[in-house]
Amino acid sequence: MYMNFDGDFDEHDLAPDADIIEVQFHSNGFVARQSNDKFQCVDDYARPVSTVLSDLYSEKSALRKQIHGWAVLPPKVNRGLEILVSTDVSAVFLTTDGIRDTNYVGNGPYELISLPQNNELVALYSEKAREVTIATLDFRRVLNLYQSDNTTKPLQLAWCGNDAVIISYKDEMKLVGPSKDSLNFYLDSKTIIRSEADGLFYLSKEKLGFLSRVGSVTQDTFKIGSTAPSAILLDAIDLLDKHSPKANENIEIINDKLVEAVDGCIRAAAEEFEPYWQKKLLRAAAFGKVTIELYNSEEFVETCNILRVLNIVRQPEIGMFLTYSQFVSLGAEGLLRLLLLRKLHFLCLKLAEFLDLPKDDLFLDWASCKIKSSVNMTDDELASLLIKRLSPTPVSFASIAEVAYQEGRRPLTVKLLNQETETARSIPLLLEMEQDDYALLKAEEDMDVDSLLYVLLILYNKLSLADFFKILDAKPNSVGVFKANMTGLDAHLLYDFYYQDDFISGLASEDIENFFRKDEEGGTTLDSKRTDLLKAARLLSRSKYTALDGKRLRDEVKVVELQDKLYNDEIVPHDKYEPVMKTLERLTTVDLRKAIKMQKDFKIPDRQFYYMVLKTLAKIPERRHELYEFATSKKSPIGYEPFYLELLKVGDKRQASMYVKLCTNLSYKARVRCYLECNDFKEAVQEASRRKDSELLEGMRTLTTNQAYIRMIDDSLENVTGARR
Repeated sequence: MYMNFDGDFDEHDLAPDADIIEVQFHSNGFVARQSNDKFQCVDDYARPVSTVLSDLYSEKSALRKQIHGWAVLPPKVNRGLEILVSTDVSAVFLTTDGIRDTNYVGNGPYELISLPQNNELVALYSEKAREVTIATLDFRRVLNLYQSDNTTKPLQLAWCGNDAVIISYKDEMKLVGPSKDSLNFYLDSKTIIRSEADGLFYLSKEKLGFLSRVGSVTQDTFKIGSTAPSAILLDAIDLLDKHSPKANENIEIINDKLVEAVDGCIRAAAEEFEPYWQKKLLRAAAFGKVTIELYNSEEFVETCNILRVLNIVRQPEIGMFLTYSQFVSLGAEGLLRLLLLRKLHFLCLKLAEFLDLPKDDLFLDWASCKIKSSVNMTDDELASLLIKRLSPTPVSFASIAEVAYQEGRRPLTVKLLNQETETARSIPLLLEMEQDDYALLKAEEDMDVDSLLYVLLILYNKLSLADFFKILDAKPNSVGVFKANMTGLDAHLLYDFYYQDDFISGLASEDIENFFRKDEEGGTTLDSKRTDLLKAARLLSRSKYTALDGKRLRDEVKVVELQDKLYNDEIVPHDKYEPVMKTLERLTTVDLRKAIKMQKDFKIPDRQFYYMVLKTLAKIPERRHELYEFATSKKSPIGYEPFYLELLKVGDKRQASMYVKLCTNLSYKARVRCYLECNDFKEAVQEASRRKDSELLEGMRTLTTNQAYIRMIDDSLENVTGARR
């Protein structure tokens, strides 16, 4: 069971097969020991999944190993969670994969076991021997065996940082290091101790204390008689306050080590808890760095900012004791999360502004707390307050609305969702609230395709088909996304949509689509394809606006029937649907008379038909005489110039020349030019001679060196002018 400071909790069942008798925690999870000496662990509170560790008692064990003490090794990137267990036989490691026996007996068994945060060493206390053993974690090397002179059982065993061990008794604490030395701290009451990476907290009835190793830079700076650069620089500040000229002498003494002195004062200030010494050390650093050319002040500024924050949270009103290294490890965001647990929102905002951190989560937490605590405010009042306070901020109103929904305040939820600028954030909650139509309307107004598709897919799986189609009504963007992305879910889905909407054109288009799909797949009977087209034609005939389209579709049925017949007669190579003009073109290449009959049956306009016959037969040399017969069988509706031009284009000048005399709409000079383009000098000369155009004949004479043509031109000129050249 996990409970927060508001009293909210989440309950999870570990499903143990025996009673839980002991629990130990680490930073992200815990391990529970059962009465049958089995262990279960949860590695991560965010994903609370229970895992059973290997059983200490295997079936092959001849003796039952009694557990005397145990400790948890938290999981890391390169290894999973482990448990160090002291039995009456040896110390063993339990994991999810198996058991690893260290074969270390020592003066065990050990009732108390403690591990430092770097998990490199281990401390074990044996009540029988009243002895503390400090060893490496693999037990290959014992660093210290400390014999306690206190005959009572210790209350706790914990590490002070990573290099010393605290043994807590009723009225005493003993500090033991890897060396043989120890220190005693006498107390007036019992204490609770807790390890930190840089020391140890101890809580008594009177106070909260912190015990840690004094840093080397602090020792060098404050040790009596120290000649360290930082100590000399700090002494210079005292001399400067006394207006003594020796202050500058101190600077000159450490001139070549001035950077080291400044850095030392900055780091010593970071380790100090008293603002007096912090300020004095930072003043010394500021005094020293003034005389350094191109000194990087980044560490100085950062230390000043962090100490300012630490001094604020260390105040009695806040009561949060943090060291500099703990703050660096925790991070500014982590500190804000801890302060939010205590509802110190105003302080968090000020710190976030000072440290230039994002405030979104702070506003969100404040709004959540406000909703949960304002049970006497109406939804309108609370919504007005939240909107007024949060509108200038970038906070997501959808996240706040979710809290309101969890608190059962639906009207407030809707009001907050209306303030959300990003539709995609508000839609999931609207759907959860059964506000289906409103969710779709929000996505529709935003015209976000992804949001529309998300809502439509949810509603399609949630609602009946009739309700789903009903909710799409009067939403063109939603209908467009539905048609483009969802019709593949069901072959009949789009047809059903058109049917319930009585959309005649849509229904007909679906039938036509079925026709083309069957036609493309092949192997479909004529009756099946004809049925689809006739069905579409009947639908279109129901409306006066589409009746003409229905009539045209019935004509297409005749085309399909003809194409099927032509395929069966082996006139066309396949039975797939083609436009009527394409079929007419194929038929023309095979049998022009049948093509003429088809043209009459389907009422193809003469001009369109003539152009098609011309372009089709002009490409086939052996059919060009038939083309001439067709063109001259009756008056051409397109004239004869197109025939001339088309045949000239395919390179048949002789056939092209045959059509020139039929081009009566052309002037005689134009016809002469046409003959000349076809290299038909004879007809060109005769045409010019009939028109008695001597000038034109003279011009043609210069175009040829053929003596026969020249004599023909001279004869014509003699007939026209009466003079022989």
